[in-house]
Amino acid sequence: MRNFQQNTVVADWYSRIQSVQSKGVATATQKDCVQLREEQLALLDYDALFFELERFKRERTWHNLNITKDGIRDLLADPSWYTLYLPSARLAPSDFVGVFLLQQVAAELLRRYCDRYYNYRKRSWIEPRLELRELAADDDIFPPRDKRGEYEPYQLIVDGDEHQLILSIQKIKKEIEENKEYLRKLSEPGDLKACKWGVHLYQPLFHVRPGGKITVLPVALNESEYQFVEELKTWCRAHKKQLAQEGTELFLLRNMSRGRGVGFFEAGNFHPDFILWKLSGQKQYITFIEPHGLHHEGPGSDKILFHARIKDVEKRLGDPAVVLNSFILSWTPSYLLKWGISKEEMETMHVLFMKEDRDHYLDKLFVMLAA
Repeated sequence: MRNFQQNTVVADWYSRIQSVQSKGVATATQKDCVQLREEQLALLDYDALFFELERFKRERTWHNLNITKDGIRDLLADPSWYTLYLPSARLAPSDFVGVFLLQQVAAELLRRYCDRYYNYRKRSWIEPRLELRELAADDDIFPPRDKRGEYEPYQLIVDGDEHQLILSIQKIKKEIEENKEYLRKLSEPGDLKACKWGVHLYQPLFHVRPGGKITVLPVALNESEYQFVEELKTWCRAHKKQLAQEGTELFLLRNMSRGRGVGFFEAGNFHPDFILWKLSGQKQYITFIEPHGLHHEGPGSDKILFHARIKDVEKRLGDPAVVLNSFILSWTPSYLLKWGISKEEMETMHVLFMKEDRDHYLDKLFVMLAA
């Protein structure tokens, strides 16, 4: 492990500490960058850290990652591999709560280190074997097929006593069978919404209201994902003539989860929610899009930095006809992010604000794709 000297692990504990403090406490404008020294390391429970990392690696099925308590001690004794933002007063705890916080901080640093180290090693093995190929009908990224070779349908699960809701579901089933372009929103309270769009590779897409009475399998879109699909659909209709004149085609695919979908070890095994294909002339622009809240992310997050790292993937593919991009569509407004940089600088990092700039963020995305 000690030979791994890639970009440092970054952990910012300010937002989490402030979230449990009273509302009257002012937000810190200057963050302390600290390191765990011998006096803090002496307070840690290394048995607990060892078992936490064992649990962490089992979750990710990293059976070939070896962890020892001596390795943990040696790693924490060398602070050169991490950047930690934590109020310096927390380094001198006066009670068990303060000691527990240091234990949590150490565990998070170690988890992030293991994640980055493992994916670094994985990348060194995979890089020479990367290839660009067309998706086949039987690829895992598509929904499973039944015995007749047709894609397995959605399952909508609802309490049998919800008679009105069941009637609404039966109505939308009929509309789907009749191949209607516009699907009505189910139920007056809006428990279920459906979006049908010709250039999406899954039809239809469902969004379930949190706390509603319907369960959808496979998992339905959350609110930010559904908003993105609906607004991209509206954008495409508004620019239909322009796209036709340019000879541009757009296709959207909802990415599958870990283990089946497209993920990137360059970004901590990041699996973006959507893949957008833009075909223009002889070029194809493949864009990975993640509608995502950013309350717990910072400018050093792997997901944020991936907009630059994906260009390394593009170079490795060596195909000038393929352009790769990555965007985070932030559900969190820019003024709530305490990143110490302007909104314009965030946008250069391919972070666009889908609530704050609801009428403009897709225009910005496509302008940046064409740049």
